[in-house]
Amino acid sequence: MESPKIGLICVSLDGERTDLAKLFLRQAKDALREKGMRVAEGAENYTTSRGEVAKQAGKYREENVDCILYLIGTWILADHVVDALQASAGVLAAVWGVPEAASFSSVGANVVHGALTEMGIPHRLFYGMPADAAVMEDICAYARACRVSRVMRGARFGMIGGRTISAYPTTGDANQIKALFGIETEQIDQMVLLEKARSIRKSEAEEVCGYVRENFGMVTVPDKILLKSANVYLALRQIKEEHALDFCSVKCIGEFMDTYTSCCLAVALLNDAGFTTGCQCSVNAGISSFLFSTLSGAPAFFGDVNMIDIRNGTARLINCGVIPTKLARSYRDVSWVPQYEYMGAGRGACAMFCCREGEVTFGTLGRENGTYVMNLAQGEAFMKPKEELAEVRTWAQAFIKLRCDPESFYGNILSNHSVMAYGDWKKELVEFCKLKQIRYYDNIK
Repeated sequence: MESPKIGLICVSLDGERTDLAKLFLRQAKDALREKGMRVAEGAENYTTSRGEVAKQAGKYREENVDCILYLIGTWILADHVVDALQASAGVLAAVWGVPEAASFSSVGANVVHGALTEMGIPHRLFYGMPADAAVMEDICAYARACRVSRVMRGARFGMIGGRTISAYPTTGDANQIKALFGIETEQIDQMVLLEKARSIRKSEAEEVCGYVRENFGMVTVPDKILLKSANVYLALRQIKEEHALDFCSVKCIGEFMDTYTSCCLAVALLNDAGFTTGCQCSVNAGISSFLFSTLSGAPAFFGDVNMIDIRNGTARLINCGVIPTKLARSYRDVSWVPQYEYMGAGRGACAMFCCREGEVTFGTLGRENGTYVMNLAQGEAFMKPKEELAEVRTWAQAFIKLRCDPESFYGNILSNHSVMAYGDWKKELVEFCKLKQIRYYDNIK
């Protein structure tokens, strides 16, 4: 993900310790940039005029910053910030108080926070010195969550097909999704995918097949099936471009897989290429995957929690073939094998590998009585040999040592699909939930 762009405004008041406000502003800019944040060009000095604060906020809005930080340099008047938030309506905002007694920043931050809270104006409150590592981590996590929120607003989700195998929790309400996340849902019939797949030039599909054979460890899929899988990959790429999609999910199981072939190879390779793609038209898991891929800049795991061993807190994750191959140690560890025949007459190619070691974070959206919640957990991925994978299925799998109460985590799973990404993203997910007023289950110890 591109680093968040932050609009920073230091607000002060004539007659107060403006020398300290100036110091705080310089230190804040330096600290944010050291953390990799992009600080938008703005006033080089503190701002004491109510009109100037609003003008600067309006300028940041036009520059499409991801959020505005109101650094409270001294005691100020509440309307300095209230008017500015109204002038920059739609831009996420936070108030930053500094614990330095002579500045009276804390008191100024309190009056602003209280005013905004009383008026029901959304904002976030931070408190700490620019040199305080903890508060800087919180601010940067908030900024990244704001960045994700802005990317989502206006994103286009392609839903190719509809609900499959009677999996109720995979569905969503397009109007609710638009209102809450700003995501536009584009409904596309699978017939479009089928016709495009059938019309792909054989030479183009053979290039994809050649790439698969050359780069991955082993391919045991018959040529005819591999060629069809490549056709689906190229057809999905065409649909992505024609409909200007930012992410998508395809039904696959059922009529498409029975009539043509599975979408496993196509979905996995599209995720590897940076285009978030899911299967079974799983709406909330698709949004969760897009959230993670936007946040981390890498593909996320999308699949089933196959089982949890309550005794030792380990989880086995599995998917019928669409796990991004970038989650393996290397492409050479990935085998492309035929999909099970019982999954559909067209079969297809699916990936078999064990996801690599590393810290992981779960963050899956679901709904309770129509209201969104998120299930959070963390853990450490570890590897097992392919022989143990095959005892269950010749599908890609992951093994996680959970850092949470396993029974609580399992009890809060609301769908057959869960989403996970490598890295520690808990703070960012919590901030995102706060931005969207989404309740979250914090199973993390």
